Amino acid sequence: MSDLLEEFEQKKEVIREIVEEHVSKRDNASTEAHEYAQLRDELNTKVREMRDDVKRKIAEKNELIEKVQNMRADKEDHYRKLSELRKEMRKIRDEANIQGIDRRDIKARKKDLERLELKQQTTQLKKNEELKVVAEIKKLTNEIKRMEKQFETEMEGNSSIRELNAKINEEKKLGESEKKEIEEISSRISAISEEINKDLQELDEVRKKADEYHELFVKFSQESTKEHEAFIQAKNDLRDLEKVIGSLRTKTRATKKKEKEGELQKTATTLFEKFKNGEQLTTEDLLILQKAGFL
Repeated sequence: MSDLLEEFEQKKEVIREIVEEHVSKRDNASTEAHEYAQLRDELNTKVREMRDDVKRKIAEKNELIEKVQNMRADKEDHYRKLSELRKEMRKIRDEANIQGIDRRDIKARKKDLERLELKQQTTQLKKNEELKVVAEIKKLTNEIKRMEKQFETEMEGNSSIRELNAKINEEKKLGESEKKEIEEISSRISAISEEINKDLQELDEVRKKADEYHELFVKFSQESTKEHEAFIQAKNDLRDLEKVIGSLRTKTRATKKKEKEGELQKTATTLFEKFKNGEQLTTEDLLILQKAGFL
């Protein structure tokens, strides 16, 4: 029985080491799971913040697009009015006849001038012919300048022209102002679009990393659970073995006690025979007889 008890004691130490190993692996896996869960949660928080930022930029972009659309309509309205005012201006100027100066005469002279200039540039002329053409060009040029100057001077004094010019300048100023602001807002829309695309790419990368951390969290959580279950099993095995060892120890002690009592009875029986035969016994012999219940 002593050999069996020794074998069980050795087995108990092995199981105890297994229990400690499972505890260590369980705690390490649990720590890993906790760390990855924390990293995952931090990235998920960042994902939410980035998503909110992207939504804000998209809303800003949509507002700017709507604003640009409205401004383009206003700009087109200004340019439409500008076109109508210029058409009205041309009509007045074309129909004006100031001191014998007709706009149609000026246009006719300009056509003659263009014809002469083209002739000078493209036709091989004799010297006297070229001098004549040059003189005609100079004469026509001076006449056109004089007539246009006189015409413009008269036009500047015309109240209708002044009023139209003021309206034209105002519509032109408003249209150009709208156009400039539209260009600035359009540039801002393009910049926001680039920011959104960049943010979405970064958001996707952060989300993927958060998913990776979550997978690692699940992996180590399952590993921790598995090691805990193995720990429980090993702990139960150790408890059962300790019960067996305890029972064996009890039986061993009882056997030893019984064997010791048997030897005591055997010795006491021999001494009692001596005592009955009148042999002299020692004090120790008498104590043995008394312990064995013979006295």
